[in-house]
Amino acid sequence: MYNRESILQNLNAENYYIDKHSLDLFLNDWRIDSIYEDENGLEFYDELSMDKIKKGISLKSQGYSDEQIIAKLNKMEAKPEKTSEIVQPILVKDYLNIPSEDEDIVTDLTPQSDKTFTLDVTSQTLQMLAEAVAKKISDDITNSDMATRLIEAGGYKRDNEIMAKQIQELLDHNRELSQRIEQLESHTSRSFWKRIWGQK
Repeated sequence: MYNRESILQNLNAENYYIDKHSLDLFLNDWRIDSIYEDENGLEFYDELSMDKIKKGISLKSQGYSDEQIIAKLNKMEAKPEKTSEIVQPILVKDYLNIPSEDEDIVTDLTPQSDKTFTLDVTSQTLQMLAEAVAKKISDDITNSDMATRLIEAGGYKRDNEIMAKQIQELLDHNRELSQRIEQLESHTSRSFWKRIWGQK
């Protein structure tokens, strides 16, 4: 990873002579974003960012506009990292309870030196592998608090449904009461006016 200071050092070492202000402008104008910022606000850039800066400077010197440079830089992809790893053999029998005398089950999944990978798997092996994976997932769920959270969430949902039903019943009851009050007021009002008119 590079910060802006190490980017400048790297560029100047490769005969891209630019100053800090120009670098800031290039990063901003060509929309090259940092991949990480620490707690002090120091930004870090990856190898792809460095390649984009170099390509952008080269294009700028050829007279390309910032928009054209951005279009070309957006097409760039990160180069795959070459790593040399020692590949450890993978033995299925280490993960499954398979009798060692069972010759029909292929248990060695070690990649071959010519980088091809072939595997002759019987249906019995696949079945045992699937069962082992299912057991592992079940054990992980059982031993975590996820099951408890799912049960609690289900309980909350059920409680919410009950509350929603009760609220709906209360609203219906309130509507009935409102209608009844209106009827009573209407009836009381008519009898009041009948008494008034009847007295006259």
